Amino acid sequence: MKDLHISLLSDIYGGLLTEKQRDIVRDYFDYDLSLGEIAASYGISRQAVADTVKTCERSLCKYEETLGFAARLADIRAAVASVSDSLAHGDSVKAKADADALLSEL
Repeated sequence: MKDLHISLLSDIYGGLLTEKQRDIVRDYFDYDLSLGEIAASYGISRQAVADTVKTCERSLCKYEETLGFAARLADIRAAVASVSDSLAHGDSVKAKADADALLSEL
């Protein structure tokens, strides 16, 4: 199974890759194409595709390690879910406290 986390990182940091790298990563992770299918599409070897995918995985993970945007996005989503859950259960006091905490972090 392909790593969905890399697909998310590609959505966030894909602009830091070359156009060809971005396209290969998208084909591999988002469109679930095989190395052979991608290689045929670009007229390169399967090994070249595999090397590009691995290089891009390392780069995307390094960007996340340095910048942390995906982790921050996950934290914000969790905080918004907490506010939503509190509102769904009629706890407006907790919802307001959670919303205020979220806003203070932004």
